[in-house]
Amino acid sequence: MMKKMLAFFFLFVGLAGFAADSEAKWWIFGQSEDEVATRYLYLNDISYDELGDKVTLYRELLPNGQATLKGRGQAGRNKVGAVQISLDNGATWQKADLAADGSFIYNFTPRLGETYQLSVKILDTAGKSNDLEATRKELTVSDGDITSVIRAALDAMIAAYQDEDARAFMRHIDENFAGDATILDRGVRKDFTLFDNLRLTYQLNNVAAGSGGKIFASFTFSRQVTSARDAQTYEDRGVTEFIFKLHADRALVTAMKHPLIFGLSEAEDVATGVTNSAENAQTLRVSNNEIFLSDQPYDDDYDDGPGAVGIPRPTNLAVQYFSYPELTLTFDVPGSVNDSTYKRVLQWSTSPGGPWADDNDPIFSQVSFTEFTVHCRGEIWDAGHIYYRVALEKIADGDMSAWSNVVSVP
Repeated sequence: MMKKMLAFFFLFVGLAGFAADSEAKWWIFGQSEDEVATRYLYLNDISYDELGDKVTLYRELLPNGQATLKGRGQAGRNKVGAVQISLDNGATWQKADLAADGSFIYNFTPRLGETYQLSVKILDTAGKSNDLEATRKELTVSDGDITSVIRAALDAMIAAYQDEDARAFMRHIDENFAGDATILDRGVRKDFTLFDNLRLTYQLNNVAAGSGGKIFASFTFSRQVTSARDAQTYEDRGVTEFIFKLHADRALVTAMKHPLIFGLSEAEDVATGVTNSAENAQTLRVSNNEIFLSDQPYDDDYDDGPGAVGIPRPTNLAVQYFSYPELTLTFDVPGSVNDSTYKRVLQWSTSPGGPWADDNDPIFSQVSFTEFTVHCRGEIWDAGHIYYRVALEKIADGDMSAWSNVVSVP
């Protein structure tokens, strides 16, 4: 009898304490077997995962001096119960504004000269958290004038594109352009045959310097074109992202995302990712030499499925060096990814759309997990081109990420 009374007493006290905690109303008992992660995450409209470990924002482009983290959490069969942001390496946490569908937003005002250690914590309704290490970044704010360099590059590219000067346009493309510079050049020239009276303007939303010398730019564009086939006029507006690399005092483009503003005729092989924005509700597309407006989500044709939840997708795969038979490849992932937790899966094909085969030859050498050299396959001489892509495989359970963009050699 005494044991039953004690059991009832402890149960009553536990439930009373639980009910008294108004911050825990979303909490339920049980454990989730589904991994908690971000479905997408942006820092001032720039893809968070691609920025690398260290990020520099530029003060002149911070709206009202604020930095904004926004994204959407996912928790499998459970719901996202809370999202918290830390600016001091986890010492303190602040709540982000959370919507019922798991999307969230958090604003803060970083000060010039200070360093912030960002982390994003997502909790499902069973109390399970995402991998915090994968969200850690060091953030600083600069009053430098990198934006004038980016604007100069965009202005020159738009002028060359509107003048239908492909050579002048391609002078602003990095030789290691992630979506294949040859295909971009072909796509731009095809655009010239389809578009008349092109008018393209933009407003720079944000510029951030990430790891590896990359400069990330987000901008809103407005476009008007007339179809060369039927003289119909099309207008659209959207938000997109470019990645640049600095060469002396010039910025060259290394990657572009959907929605594309250049090379729409070869969009599947030019874009390396999708910009998530409500403004991209209806944008200009080209298919079978026909121009049209579409409100359908962009398909990422480099991707054979979404990949396992929580495993970051490699981005910006590029050929760093090639001298047959040696081929050096680089790619980007969050800084917490390394060979103690993941292994690279490299595949090759003689066509950009596959079929794909695993490259099982041993790595010749590596500078880091994201820069490595392989022996280029002999099939290159028969095919004329050979294509590569990479994914991450989790060592513990064999789960894989989505595939990176595709690059070609030579």
